[in-house]
Amino acid sequence: MRAFDAVSLDVGGVLVTPDHGILAHALTKQGIPFDRSRFTDGHYRAMAEVDRARAEPETFTDYQRGFLRAVAVPDEHLEAAAALLIELMSAPLWCQRIPGALDAARRLLDAGIRLGVTSNADGTIEDMLRRHEILQVGDGPGFPVECITDSGVIGKHKPDPAVFLATATGLDLAPERIVHIGDAGRYDADGARAVGMGAVHVDPLDLCPQDHHHHVASLAAYAEELIAGAGVGGAAGAVAGAGAGAVAAAAEP
Repeated sequence: MRAFDAVSLDVGGVLVTPDHGILAHALTKQGIPFDRSRFTDGHYRAMAEVDRARAEPETFTDYQRGFLRAVAVPDEHLEAAAALLIELMSAPLWCQRIPGALDAARRLLDAGIRLGVTSNADGTIEDMLRRHEILQVGDGPGFPVECITDSGVIGKHKPDPAVFLATATGLDLAPERIVHIGDAGRYDADGARAVGMGAVHVDPLDLCPQDHHHHVASLAAYAEELIAGAGVGGAAGAVAGAGAGAVAAAAEP
């Protein structure tokens, strides 16, 4: 059995997605047809395109095309819609809360599990998360985390080991004591595994073809696993009583 003391949280796809209202308003203003009911699924389908492209560093060109096709933007409008998304794709757009995600984070904290954030962003993610009262370092209106690693601040992007190791340093833990949860197979799960972290991929539509990392439908679903003692891979375990909320989980391959 392997014990984790902390969870590293990706932001997009784990806590939030692009704001539906901002997207709908911008597309409507340009006369671009779309299906708003597909926006949430569209994010995960877009991330599957990012994984398939395997771009270095992660690029939102693949995300934009994948998202627009997923939300039924007609082919003749794709170029205009993609240009619009290029203008919108910055940290302030990522504020549509995923149902149950913030409550799940608080349940993890209540269970004694420490939290940090590891995000590919533009240097402003900490400010955005605080202003939208999602989370902050220390006390505040959102849930508290101990550190926030923003790739735009450190100059490296996931899956570069430096990004994950910065979070480990911020938590003052060895990477092996941390499990990272994110919405990309390559940039999150594979990047985390490469430095020795546990790896969990949020894949609610079951789009990822990989079988070397754990898949869950949401942060809420994984929080239930951790708190119940299931851990990575669903093996039996328990929240350990010793230490700072060490979580027993199955060993990674």
